[in-house]
Amino acid sequence: MPQNETAENQEFGKIAEKLASLEERLSALEEKVLSGSHKQALMKSIEDAGFSGGETVSVDSITIESNILEYGLSWIGIVVLLFGIGFLMMFIQKQTNSFLSSAIGYLAVAGVYTLSRYLKNSHDHLAYMLNIGTHLLLFYVTLRLFFFTDTPLIHFKEGVVLLLLIALGFQLYRSVLLKSELLAAIGIFLVQATSAFSDSTHESLPLLTIAAGTSVWLFYRYGWWRQMIFSIITIYLSHILWLMGNPVMGHPVGGLSSPQFNLLYLFSYGILFSLAPLVKQDERFKANVFTSSVMVNGIFFFLALLLEVLLFYMKSYSGIFAIVFITCLAYSIFLKFRTERVFDSAFYAIFSFLALSAAVYGFTGLPGAYFFLALQSVLVVSWALWFRSQFIVVVNTILFVGLLLVYMVSGAYLDSVNFTFAISAFITARLINWQKMRLELKTEMFRKTYLVCLFFIFAFALYKAVPPNYVTPAWTGAAILYFILSLVLKNTNYRWMAIIMLLVTAVYLFVVDLGHMEVGYRVIAFLFLAVVLFGTSLYFTKFLRKKKTQSSEE
Repeated sequence: MPQNETAENQEFGKIAEKLASLEERLSALEEKVLSGSHKQALMKSIEDAGFSGGETVSVDSITIESNILEYGLSWIGIVVLLFGIGFLMMFIQKQTNSFLSSAIGYLAVAGVYTLSRYLKNSHDHLAYMLNIGTHLLLFYVTLRLFFFTDTPLIHFKEGVVLLLLIALGFQLYRSVLLKSELLAAIGIFLVQATSAFSDSTHESLPLLTIAAGTSVWLFYRYGWWRQMIFSIITIYLSHILWLMGNPVMGHPVGGLSSPQFNLLYLFSYGILFSLAPLVKQDERFKANVFTSSVMVNGIFFFLALLLEVLLFYMKSYSGIFAIVFITCLAYSIFLKFRTERVFDSAFYAIFSFLALSAAVYGFTGLPGAYFFLALQSVLVVSWALWFRSQFIVVVNTILFVGLLLVYMVSGAYLDSVNFTFAISAFITARLINWQKMRLELKTEMFRKTYLVCLFFIFAFALYKAVPPNYVTPAWTGAAILYFILSLVLKNTNYRWMAIIMLLVTAVYLFVVDLGHMEVGYRVIAFLFLAVVLFGTSLYFTKFLRKKKTQSSEE
C-alpha cells in the first residue's frame, strides 16, 4: 500500500507541474497581446471615444456608438447637404438666371468631390459617402438643365438625356474602380430614373434594357448579386410605371392608348436576367443567390406580362403565352445540361407549363380547357421524372388540386373532362409510385393526394355519366375495379378505396335509391351489391388468413 500511495502522489505531482506550466504560458501570452502597440491601440480607441480610464465601458456599447456616429450621421449629413445645395440652386435661379444656378451647382459638385478626396486617408467612410453625394449631385444639376424648371438652360431634351447618360457612365466606371456595389446600384437606378424623365417609349424602354444588361454584366464580372436583385425589381416596376402612363411626368394613370411594341422590351429584360444562372458559382456568392434571382425575375416578369395582357392583349394573349412556353421550356432543358443546380431548370419548366395553361385557356376557353389542363398533369410529372425534381411534383400537385376544385365549383361539367381528371390522377399516382426513389420523395403524401382526387372524381364521373338507376351498380363496379388493382399492383391503398366505395354505395342505396327506384331495379341493385360484399369479404378473409399464416411460419 505505501508503494501505491507513493506512485499516486508522484502522478499528481506531475499533473500539478503541467498545470502550473500551462498557466504561466497563458499569462505570458495575455501579457504579450495586451502589451506594447496592441495595448496602446486599444487604450487610444477608448480615449478617442471620450471615455476616461476610471469608467467601465463595454466594447459593444463603444462599437454601437461608433457606428452611429460614423455611418448613420454621415448618411443623414449627405442627404441634408444634397437638399441644401438643391434649394440653393432654386433660390439663385429665382433671383438671377438658370446659367448662374447651374454654374453654382457644378461648382458644388467640384467642391464635394474635392472634400471627399481630402478626407480619403483620414475618414474613409465619410469620404466614400461624399463620393456618392458627388454623383447624386452631378445627376441632379445636369437634370435641371432641362427638366423640372420653368426656364431650362438647354432646350433640347435629348441633349440633356445624353449628358445624364455620360454622367451615369462615369459613375458606373467609378464604381468599378472603387469596387463599390452600392455606387453601381445607385447608378443603374438613376438610369431607370432617366428613362422615366425622357418620357418617350423608344427612349425610355431601351434605357431600361441597357440598365438590365449592365446589371447582369456587373453580376457576371464582379459577382455583385445584391445590385442585380435590386435592379430586377426596380426595372420591372419601371416598366409597369410606363404601362400605367408614366405618372412621374404628370400623365394620368392609364393614359397609355397603344402598346407601342413595348412587349419586345419586356421580353428583353426577362431574357437578360435569365442569363444569371449561367454565371459560374464561386466563393463570391452562394447557390441561393441564383435561386433568388430566378424567382424574383419570374415573379416580376409575370406581373408585368399580366398587366400587359389586361391592357392590350385580352383577345390575343394565347400566342404570347405560347411563345413564353416554348422559350422557357427550351431554356429549362438547356439549364439542365448546363448547370448542376436542379432548382434553376425546374423553375423555368414550371413557368413554361404555367404559360402553356394560359395559352390553352386562351385557345379553347372553358370548360373545354379543363380537358387539356387535366392531361397536362401527366406531362408535368413525366418532366419531373426526367429532371429529378421534387419541386415540380409539389407545384403540380397544388395546381392539379386547385384546378379540380375550381372545376367542381364551376358547375359546367363534361363527361369527357370528368373521366380525364380521373385518368390523369391515376396515371400521375402510378408515375410517382413507380419513380419515387428517382424523385427523392420521402413521403407518400403526394401520391395519396392524387388517389384521393381519383376516388372522388371517378365516383362523380360515374354519377354524372350513367342514368340514376344505374349509379349503384356503377359504383359497385368501381369498387370491384379498385379491388382488382389492389391485387394486381399489390397495393393496399386501392383496397381501402374499394372498401370505402362499397360503404358509400351502400349508404347511397339505402338513402337515395330506395326512394325512387322501381322494384325490379331495386332487387337487382340490392342483390348485386350483396353478392359483391359477401364475395369480397370471403376472399379477403381467406387472403388475410393465408398471409398471417405465412408470416407466423417465417
